[in-house]
Amino acid sequence: MKKLKLLLMLGAFTLTATPMVGNSRIKLTSQTLMHEMRATVYPQNGAQLADRYVSLQWPLHEDHNSVGAGLDGVEEEKSKKLDPLGRNYQVRLSQDIHFNQNVISAYTSWPFYNPENNIRSGRWFWQYGYVNSDGITEWSETNSFDVVPNALKFTPPTYRNFMTNLPSTHPRILVFEKDWNQVIESSKDKIEREWYLHESAKIMKTPIVDFHNSINTDLLKGLDSEFKKNSMLTRESRRFVDKEEGNLEVLIRTYILTKDKKYAEIAIDRLKSMITWKKSPYMKGDFNQATYLLLASTAYDSFYNILDEETKKLLLTEIKENGTKIFNHFVNHLANHIADNHNWQMNLRIFTFAAFAVYGDLEEADKWTEYSYEIWRARFPGLNEDGGWHNGDSYFQVNARTLIEVPYFYSRVSGYDFFSDPWYAGNALYVMYQQPPFSKSGGNGSGHQKVYKPNSIRVSYADALARLLNHPFLAQYSEMIIEKEPNILKKAFMAKPGDLAWFRIVCNKPLPKPITLGHLPVGCVFPQTGLASFLSNWGDLHRNAMVSFRSSPYGSTSHALANQNAFNTFFDGRPLFYSSGHHISFIDEHGVYCHRASRAHNTILVNGMGQKIGTEGYGWIPRHYVGKEISYVLGDASNAYGEVISKLWQNRAKEAKIDFSPKNGWDKNHLETFRRHIVTLGDASITFIYDELEADEPVTWDYLLHTVKEPMQQNESNKILTIKATNGKAESDAYLFSSGKVKTNMTDQFFTPAINWLRADAKGNFESYANHWHFTATSEKSKNYRFATVLVTHYRDAHKIEVKQNKKGIITVGDWVIKANLDVNSKAYFEIKNRVTNSKIVLDDSTSIHDMMGNIILEDKLPILEI
Repeated sequence: MKKLKLLLMLGAFTLTATPMVGNSRIKLTSQTLMHEMRATVYPQNGAQLADRYVSLQWPLHEDHNSVGAGLDGVEEEKSKKLDPLGRNYQVRLSQDIHFNQNVISAYTSWPFYNPENNIRSGRWFWQYGYVNSDGITEWSETNSFDVVPNALKFTPPTYRNFMTNLPSTHPRILVFEKDWNQVIESSKDKIEREWYLHESAKIMKTPIVDFHNSINTDLLKGLDSEFKKNSMLTRESRRFVDKEEGNLEVLIRTYILTKDKKYAEIAIDRLKSMITWKKSPYMKGDFNQATYLLLASTAYDSFYNILDEETKKLLLTEIKENGTKIFNHFVNHLANHIADNHNWQMNLRIFTFAAFAVYGDLEEADKWTEYSYEIWRARFPGLNEDGGWHNGDSYFQVNARTLIEVPYFYSRVSGYDFFSDPWYAGNALYVMYQQPPFSKSGGNGSGHQKVYKPNSIRVSYADALARLLNHPFLAQYSEMIIEKEPNILKKAFMAKPGDLAWFRIVCNKPLPKPITLGHLPVGCVFPQTGLASFLSNWGDLHRNAMVSFRSSPYGSTSHALANQNAFNTFFDGRPLFYSSGHHISFIDEHGVYCHRASRAHNTILVNGMGQKIGTEGYGWIPRHYVGKEISYVLGDASNAYGEVISKLWQNRAKEAKIDFSPKNGWDKNHLETFRRHIVTLGDASITFIYDELEADEPVTWDYLLHTVKEPMQQNESNKILTIKATNGKAESDAYLFSSGKVKTNMTDQFFTPAINWLRADAKGNFESYANHWHFTATSEKSKNYRFATVLVTHYRDAHKIEVKQNKKGIITVGDWVIKANLDVNSKAYFEIKNRVTNSKIVLDDSTSIHDMMGNIILEDKLPILEI
């Protein structure tokens, strides 16, 4: 039975050993695989659905399509608005292709529809239509999909059935009124209760700030654009708004834990003062509406039974004003947006709870609750099937409360387990593989530089998800870290995006018995997200080598970076070869040219030019495999390079005075093929990388490596060019082989200096940013080129595995023998064999692997994408 449970927990890994069929090599011609706003239907024509209930989704009409920035300091692009409560669309669904029999038909206000009844197995046909001002429907072409039988399918209740279980009394959000006394009693044994009581005592002794006169306007001096000035004011205003938001959330929860009215009275007084802040011209930022909605609705629901009518009216007015603005922004926008960051991170959660808090008391909440519930069923919690997070680890953590609190509320109300959504099983693996215990993050997405180890929010999230999924590996993950740092969960207390202390107050699910991480496979691939991680030693993380890799259909939009086909190496949780640059703001000179741009990553430049910014700069993972002796991933960045053509990013660049020109690294594309093969041999301590490069004319090829902690060392002995990265205890040696002679360059200077103009501390001091180290190997001009790299990552003082090359070009690394074709006049090929075990991997047109798990042939397969 234990073995069966372990296999179920590792179910996501079984796909890695499944033979892939189709063309050996797929050449994509699409300008983009993803879209800032939905451009394709879901389910796509011919899709097979087995894991989840059916949700029908479609693009907005071109007259109403907007890809607004949604960024601090940048005005949002405006578009024609549809009536958020109108009959804007019609949809129909039937097993009859002519829609003559047993037709399910509905009008909707938004571009998605979740059928009332579970759709039975078989083939279904469907259409959506735009309803014009005369009430006439303009129908789409007919699409079809097949529903595959699956007894474990995720089928949460319909909105109508869900609402029959919503409590009619207050409170109903933080706690159900019927469970209130029980929660108070059970909380007395939990340390989190003491946190709330202690912090509330401090807050009650601290007067609320004078917001208008507390903003440090001196920080605006010297800023050269309205974008930067607005960004600075947003940062400064949030310093006070977020602090007071945290204070009020603590006071409200302390009242729930004690029923002591003094906490409610102080909270209401402070909230009334805070409402006056909205009159200040220094109040900036798109989180503020949600903050006021959160505080007003949580106070209304929690204090409902002790509020006077005048205060109830004040709070309802505030809820109606802010909730209406947010709802009108969401409808016909959020459901179709690939990454409307702030709204997904926090605003949807806040709006959802506000809607259910005032349901029955505000007429608007009838539609608000329906929208909140239905959009979650249609689009959330993830954007893809594999559980990865395309925006990277730093911005994954900003979603922690939303990913836990919203489905937990829905589960409590309905009795249905919303965490049985298969996305969460994949996300548990993402949490562990993209950042193992005590390790730096995989190095993807804005701000990854400062994610030094799993922080309090990530550990809190892992702890919560382990309980909710009964996940023994996540339990071990969180317990390992908490054992080393017993107070780590408290560090997330009052963190706006990631404080899960209240969840632990109300959730009494125990952690499952942990299973040691040493039982996990050595790698995991997330093909829809475009990520892979390979390790050498789950059992002893201090002796663990790790390689992370990205080649993503999401490109470099939102917080994702232009690092297609880039890798990073680690040992003992610390980076070696690693992406460079600093995230100062979402879009500024250094952030774009030296952090987002391809020159910042361990990838390839073509004529010194990098990958497009936007969804158009995409990569993808055609093949992958995780075995015991050999693991493998192929990334294809053939479509990633060229001029920035995204209208959204062109507009953002104009606002921020960014120049996407050849002098800064973007030019007409000459690349035709860039396929990077990553093979771990035995484990991630020995990794082989093989690059296939083709252009439409002779170009130079720049092979890039970076370090961020210590300078690299370069030498050439036995005619092998070696670049060494060190991190104190360990080193990663890159043995670089190529089709011809390369010129090398090493520098510790950024293309654009890292000037911190935004991130001041409370005293107005700006932290300075360190330089990083950058290695470039530049080829002679050639239409075709090949690089081969052997990476050996190890303790500095450990016995070093020798890398040798004989006169025939055959490379030996320990027991592995590598034959790699670097001749540009013949096709790409490599063969790697272990002299002891006979395990082998061969790249020809397909990739064939023979190891302890058997024989497998991998051919290109395009992952199923959802937007």
